[in-house]
Order: sequence, then C-alpha cells, then structure tokens
Amino acid sequence: MKQIGVIGPEKADKNQLEIAEKLGEDIAKRGYVLITGGAGGVMEAASRGAKNYGGITVGTPGKKRLMSNRYVDIEICTPVDIGDFIFAGILSCDLMLVIPGDAGTSAEFFMGIRNKIPMVVINAKPEMASFVDDKVVFAVKNAEEAIKKMEEAIKND
Repeated sequence: MKQIGVIGPEKADKNQLEIAEKLGEDIAKRGYVLITGGAGGVMEAASRGAKNYGGITVGTPGKKRLMSNRYVDIEICTPVDIGDFIFAGILSCDLMLVIPGDAGTSAEFFMGIRNKIPMVVINAKPEMASFVDDKVVFAVKNAEEAIKKMEEAIKND
C-alpha cells in the first residue's frame, strides 16, 4: 500500500485548504495511506478529505499522544516537541504532495530532496522551482494535475 504525504502551511488560505482536502480525497479514493504532520491547516484539510472517503490517515504530532487533529487515525510520536514530519513523516512517504506556504513546509521540501523522496509541488515558490527536474520534483498548477502526476510517478517507481 502506497503512503502519500501532504505538506503545507498550518496557517493556510481558503484556496490552499480546498486543494489539500481534494488531495486527501483523491489519495483515499486510490486506497493509499495519507501521512501529514497531524496538525491544523493543510494537514487537517487533507486528513478530513481522506476521512470523507474512508481513507487511513497518519499524523506525526510530536512526543505527546492525542495532539493530532480529529481526522487522524494513527499517531506516530517522536522525541521532538512540535512534530516530526520532517524526519519520521518524510522517510515514511513513497511520494509527497507539496502546497508551499511557510518555513516548515520549505524545510520539509528540502529534506525530501535530500532524501530523494519524489515530490509534486503545486504552484512552486521561486526557491522551490529551481529544484524542479521532472525526475524527482515535479511542478503543477492545481490538485488535478498533482494527482495525475502522482499516479505517473508511482507507476514509474
């Protein structure tokens, strides 16, 4: 079973939340497991979308249980206070879908590159765009393109 990460800002705008929820839905529809940091914003919207379609959701909230949003089924706790998607989450993903936003998302993006995790970036920021190579990091404009590119990347895996 494929494990797909969705990363993006906790303080997300309406468009980012809509994209995240759509990504979560499409991940669940395909029978994949969703992995997020387990907090609010993009993470909660993606988890809600996955749960609406009966998907399995995993969160990496940090070192205390019951810190994830209400749509997370499984929490993976680590010795980090704030959350540990940057290590446990990233390394558990077969592919990550990226909604750019804040410093945390950028850090996760660059750790994904370092660990050669395939990523699909929706509306890449300039600092991310220079890493798009159409082999591991793909750039798209919307959720539909992201899901299509995710499927292509997984098939070629």
